[in-house]
This record gives sequence, structure tokens and C-alpha cells, in this order.
Amino acid sequence: MQTNQEDLDGDQNPDQDLESQEQDLENELYDTSELEDNVTESSFELDDGVYNLEAERAILACLMEDETAWDRLTGLIKEADFYDYRNRKIFETIQTLANQNRPTDEISVVNSLKDSNTLEKAGGRDYVGDLILTLHDSYRLLDYKDIVRTRTIRRELIRASDNVRAIATQPDNKSVTEILTESEVEILRVGGRIVDERAVTNLRNEADGVIEQVREMEKRGGRIPGLESGYHGLDELTSGFRDNDLIIIAARPGMGKTAFSLNVCTNIALNTHQPMLFFSLEQDRDQLIRRMFAAIAGVPYHKLDRGENLTSKDWEQLESARISLSETEFFIVDKPGTTVDEMRAHIRRVNRHLASTFNTEQDAHKNRLAMVVVDYLQLITPGKNYNSRVIELGSVSRALKAMAKEFKIPVISVAQLNRNVENRENKRPRMADLRDSGEIEQDADLILFIYRDDEYDKESPYPGKAEIIVGKHRNGPCGEVRLDFKHTLMKFSNEGEDAYRANVSPQMSTAVPVVSVEDPEFHDEDKYQREDPSEDSDGPPF
Repeated sequence: MQTNQEDLDGDQNPDQDLESQEQDLENELYDTSELEDNVTESSFELDDGVYNLEAERAILACLMEDETAWDRLTGLIKEADFYDYRNRKIFETIQTLANQNRPTDEISVVNSLKDSNTLEKAGGRDYVGDLILTLHDSYRLLDYKDIVRTRTIRRELIRASDNVRAIATQPDNKSVTEILTESEVEILRVGGRIVDERAVTNLRNEADGVIEQVREMEKRGGRIPGLESGYHGLDELTSGFRDNDLIIIAARPGMGKTAFSLNVCTNIALNTHQPMLFFSLEQDRDQLIRRMFAAIAGVPYHKLDRGENLTSKDWEQLESARISLSETEFFIVDKPGTTVDEMRAHIRRVNRHLASTFNTEQDAHKNRLAMVVVDYLQLITPGKNYNSRVIELGSVSRALKAMAKEFKIPVISVAQLNRNVENRENKRPRMADLRDSGEIEQDADLILFIYRDDEYDKESPYPGKAEIIVGKHRNGPCGEVRLDFKHTLMKFSNEGEDAYRANVSPQMSTAVPVVSVEDPEFHDEDKYQREDPSEDSDGPPF
């Protein structure tokens, strides 16, 4: 059957039944068996609000006629954006040719389609040739792209709304919060597929802004530019936690990963009064809050856990801690199996709440989240199933990095190291322990390892001491920071004298830590000699 121009444009033929017309067009244009679920078109009514065939053809005409067109369009549109299956196949062929630095003119496209035995599926030689006759102007290429992409988003929103309807009408075995979160995730996925053309910027437009930032930092007297953890040596070494950065805190079980990440988050919340969000995929919120009280009030955790042997002084310190915490905006999500998409939904929801609550200039520092912590990476549910755990972890770490950039905040993720660390004589973690663990090492801007000698050696001459090892620092030096650790309080604190090795000698920060500071001797350099980095572990990382 031949399909005329009016049929393709979606105009109704008064002599043909509408249902029959729709079926004919579907059968001829869309071979849905070869499409992924997310690009199947057969469920849509033939309404030009969800497609524009003329714009699709104009894009293809520009690509075949103008050799510069591909460079302007690449990365801004994909084959799934084309509603007409023939146009999709032709775009796919042009994309392949362009990526191979081969011509994309009409003859080259036809020959490539013939070689791959897909010319007929793409409409045949005549259809490809007729595309050049489509009214088009290469100068308006990006306008055509906008038209096509808008239709794609509309189609995906229709699918998302269908999914939301299904979620809302499921048997009553989910809470309202779960239903709202899952529904919001569906909509956010559509937004996540929108190509951000602002990612390409002209240096001419950005250079002045960067210089102005440097001037502002100079006026502040070399103040730490990122969020200060409250640990002097660490802040000087890392310059604080910066927006858009993914920070990994990695260690073996029992080293205090959760305690350290929670201490950092609490320190920042108390010192800056900026909002924090903590995703706890393992421990419930009550456990986390008891940890916070123990660290701030200086009351042993086991007393709070059992409610035993609390003195009047303990209660005074707990009340003081309660007042301090009540002045913060500290949010906790303790749902196990959370996905990164669900985290994004929670972040957006909290940000909306903060923006509506703190809407004055005086409270501007509270109107959005300043940092997010995830405890821990291996417990995050991936967006889809993978055959490889390594690939799975890589997809999660990439998503966390993308989340940091999307919301322009530092994202801290705790990660657990494999037990092969314990098979070495020197058990300090190192970068090799993250090898083969997805792409954590590649995606992270800052990697911090935690090591406590007394966890392995009960006779250690350095009880209650911890090292924070900066294993990777994308924009600065690496080194080690020594802290005190009180296990009964789940608390890391500054040493009396900050001591760390690095290839810089920075001036010490004036930040005041939330927790109390002890002052013992701990300066045995031989004990803390860095292990030979060439000695790699061969085992799996997790």
C-alpha cells in the first residue's frame, strides 16, 4: 500500500475509517518489534501533538546536504526522537557514517542502507531521495531539533502518566508517601532525558566570572572555599567539600564509616546552619539520631540505646544537644533499597519545602540543600538489572556524580572495601582496593579512606586513633589526617595538634569542631609509613 503525504502528516481522509487509517499507518511506518519498549509508538493516537514528520524530514535533509550540520546537532538528538520508523533508520545510518568520518550525502546514505539490507525498511531509494526536496533551511537546524525533541518529551510524558496511573491504581499495599515518590520518579525520568545544551559554554562568557570568584576568595583571606568538615587538617588538605563533587568515604566494616560521615554532616549542619540530607540504607533513623546525640552530648551510645545509668549531667548534655539539633535543617531518609532516581525525587521535594519555608534574604542560606550523604553505595538499588556487579556499581557511581552536578552540591557516598585488605600485613586501604569496583575511582572527585590500627591490633600503642587517608584529590594534594576516635561516643574529633603528611604546608584552618578535642601524643612516622602502592590486591573489591 502506498502512503500519501496527507496520511503521513496525520490529516484525516474522510473516505477512510479513522481506526483503519491508524492501523494502516502503524503497520507501514512502525516496525515496533525492533524497537525498545521506551520508543514503541503503537499506543499513541495519530495526533500531530506528539510528532512532527516535516521537522524530522527537515533534519535529515540538512544532515545529508550540509557537511557541517552533524557537528552542530551531535549529542542533542537521538534516533529514538524520530517518530517515523523510516526516519529513525535513516538518522541511525547518518550517525554511523558521521562517527566513521565518512560522507553523509544522499548517495552515501543510500549505499550504506543497501549494505546493511535496511534500505527498504528506511522507505526505499525514492523516499531517501525525496527528503532533499523537503522544505528546509540548514540555518534553522536547531529549530527543527527543538520541534522534534518537544514531541519526544510529550510522548514520554504520556507514557509516564500511564505509569503513574498504574502506580496509583495498584492494590492498597503501599503508603501514600511511596506512591508519591514512585510517581515523581516517573516524571523525573523524563526530565533526566532532556539534553542540557547549556553544558556547552563559550570561554569568553565564563572567564570573567572565574576571575571574580578568585578575587572574592582573596578578599576572604584564603578561607576554605568548600563546606568545612570541622576537621582542620582535612579541610586544609581538601579545601572543603565543593559543589558538583562526588566524595567517597571508603573503609572496611568496623572502621567507623557511618560514624565519620554522620559526624561530618552534623558538624556542617551545626556550624553553618545549612540544610543536610542523609540517606541511610542500612540503619534506621532512630539509630542515627542516637549516634548524633552521643557524639554531640558526649554521652556513651550504649546508655542511649538502653536508657540505662543516665546521670543528671548526661541529661543536661542531652538537652543542650537537643536544642542545638533543633536549630538545624537535617533530613533523614531511611528507606532500604532506594534508587538514585528516588534520591533525586527526595532532594527535589526537600528543596521545594526549604524554598517555601525560608523565602527571605536573611534565610537565603537555608533555602536549598547544601549537601547530601548516602550510606552506603553498595546498598543502592540500580536503575536496571546488569549481568555484572562491577557494571552495576559503575552505573550507580556515575548516577551519584550526575546527581551532584544536577543539584550543584557535594554528594558524599560511603563505600565498603573488600576483605582482601585484611590479607595484607599492612592493612591501610589504598586506591588499588577500589580497582574493579565499577568506576568509583574514576567518578569520584575525592576519595577518603578510614583506618584505625586498634581495630586490627588490640595491643596497638595508638588506641583511639584514626587516619583519614586522602587517596584521590582531583584538584589538589593527597595525604593523611590524624584524628581521635571514641568508640563509645561514635565520634571522630581533631587531635590536639593537627598532623598530616602532604606535599603542601597550608596554614591551619580556624574552624571550630563541634566535638570536644583531646590532646595525646601520636607522632610515630614509621608506624604510618605509606604502603608501596605497587602492591595491588588481586581479589574482587566487594
